[in-house]
Amino acid sequence: MKNIFKILCTLFFLIFFLNSYAQEETAPKKDTVDAPTALIISGNNKCDSADVHLKKKEKKIADKLFADALKDYKKALKLNKTSFVAYYRMGLLQSKTDENKDAIISFTTAIKIDSTHGEAYRDRGIAEVALQKFTEAKNDFTHAISMDVTDAVAYYQRGMLAEKGSNKQPAFDDYEAALDTKPNYADVLFSRGMLLNNYKKDYVLALADFNRVTEIDPDYNKAYFWKGKAYFNGEDYKSADKELTHFLQSDSNNIDALILRGAARLNNNDYSNSIRDFDDVIQMDPKNYIALTNRGLAKGQSKNIAGGLEDLDLAIKIKFDYSPAYINRALIRYINKDRKGGCADLKKADGLNNAKAYELIQKYCQETF
Repeated sequence: MKNIFKILCTLFFLIFFLNSYAQEETAPKKDTVDAPTALIISGNNKCDSADVHLKKKEKKIADKLFADALKDYKKALKLNKTSFVAYYRMGLLQSKTDENKDAIISFTTAIKIDSTHGEAYRDRGIAEVALQKFTEAKNDFTHAISMDVTDAVAYYQRGMLAEKGSNKQPAFDDYEAALDTKPNYADVLFSRGMLLNNYKKDYVLALADFNRVTEIDPDYNKAYFWKGKAYFNGEDYKSADKELTHFLQSDSNNIDALILRGAARLNNNDYSNSIRDFDDVIQMDPKNYIALTNRGLAKGQSKNIAGGLEDLDLAIKIKFDYSPAYINRALIRYINKDRKGGCADLKKADGLNNAKAYELIQKYCQETF
């Protein structure tokens, strides 16, 4: 009996020992990353947290996190002076905090350590653009693309540089290449839409790009302004009003948007709301001759002849060579049956090379002159 008991005890301890050994073998091992890597990871996490706080408009907290991240990267480099990652991440942080001269030094050092990373050339190029070193930046973007033909950011950045030249086609080509790699790249779609609107005057295609931008990112507010502008240029004033109203919900004091929406409403015969937009502009900028010129016409069209003429007289006093002010004053004088005064204004506008003035003179003023 005693022997049986001993055998059972021995088996019990043997099973327990084997089970414990198996658990120790399969248990997760402790992370043993080296100290420089741990510091780099810590800095990266702080930068990520800082970005979150920036979105919440908590700049002081973000600045503190960025400063702590920079300390971590510098500590990492004290431990390992040949760390490509530490120099590269430090360069990114310095670019983000507008320390672009230091960023270029960090990226250049990273490239000297390991020149096989296209993103280091690309991000050095972005810092160079910020310092208006455009030739160096273009070379870096081109180098990055040669190392990675799918680098959409490098194409986008080089495209924006190409826009500065007289030939815009290279910009279109780079934007196309970026979108081939990253079809939902909102910044590229927006930039291409701007080119289509301003350079090619293709408002339909521009709208397609701007609409795609707001589908991808409904908070991309400046796209609503340009949608409004494209609709205005295409003479769809009702749609322009709608898009500009959306934009102004987030940027209510934007003078350009208020003037453009006021002009859209003026063209849509919504004189009272048009005048209200120009009132807001003139309250912020009493010498805004464009708002005065448009408000003057809106007042005249709504039968406030004296108020309209007063606005236009002031606009001309502020900027005597602004031909639309003479055109609008001519229209109000014509409404007020002052044909002679209207034709005199059209003659002044024609002297300022306003093509519309010549057409109106041919139509209304042949007998007067």
